[in-house]
Amino acid sequence: MGNAFVRVKGIIKRDDKYLLLKRWVDDRIPDPFIWEFLDTEVNHGESPDDAVLRAIHELLSIDGTIEKIEYTWSNVIGDTHCVGIAYICSISEDAERNIVLPEEYGEYIWVKRDEFEYYIENQFVLNDLKGKTL
Repeated sequence: MGNAFVRVKGIIKRDDKYLLLKRWVDDRIPDPFIWEFLDTEVNHGESPDDAVLRAIHELLSIDGTIEKIEYTWSNVIGDTHCVGIAYICSISEDAERNIVLPEEYGEYIWVKRDEFEYYIENQFVLNDLKGKTL
């Protein structure tokens, strides 16, 4: 029998821009950071809604608001099955001034949708976003 887990993605939007985080992945490669939306695994007994709000709080040190579920995804690698839910979320401009990133995150940036491909390297994420209105 395989393993299964649920991940949530928080796509934080303000006006026509989206928040991307620069996360450290491996210092053995020339560019050890990748740009991404925030995400986390849903803990046992935790609702997906609570998990995405927890991720915003843990990764940005501020509170966020869920606006809607944008899409779901699913992938199987070996004997592991991941099911995901992508949320559109928001944070207030006042809260943004209080963002404190964890050590494994280098910085954050607001980008327009047509700039995603210049930052996000994960082709699965880029493909998931095609055709979505966000």
